[in-house]
Amino acid sequence: MAYQAKRRKRYEEDFELCDEEGKVVKTLHVSLDVDDVIGKIYRKYADLTKVLAETSEMKRKSESGEIVENCIERLGNAVVNLFEAVFGPEDAGEIVSFYDNRYAEMCKEVVPFITQVVVPRCSDIKKENQKSILQGYNRKQRRHMFK
Repeated sequence: MAYQAKRRKRYEEDFELCDEEGKVVKTLHVSLDVDDVIGKIYRKYADLTKVLAETSEMKRKSESGEIVENCIERLGNAVVNLFEAVFGPEDAGEIVSFYDNRYAEMCKEVVPFITQVVVPRCSDIKKENQKSILQGYNRKQRRHMFK
């Protein structure tokens, strides 16, 4: 009998952009390929939280409108980078254009999908993959092979 190597099924989540009446305008398919996506998502999410902390501190200390504008721009860039990591550059651009560059509303609607759906699902997939890899390294089997 020949050894068989199988491909695993791809995990996907759908994200729907809806208008004011609740009608679906666009459905985006988010590929949750752990090898590619999870590292990028974690890095971009960490960058976003870091920028948020830095800009909050700068905004609190500053009275200048120019510095506040710079903070908002940095936050916007960090959010778009996170969206690109999750959705890809094309779909992230569609999300930004769908919300007409209204970043506050966009964050309120899209970031919970990332934090409550994408990140936990990627974490579960990662744990499943680790478990299946570790099962291949059964200690009893290995001892038996080297006797």
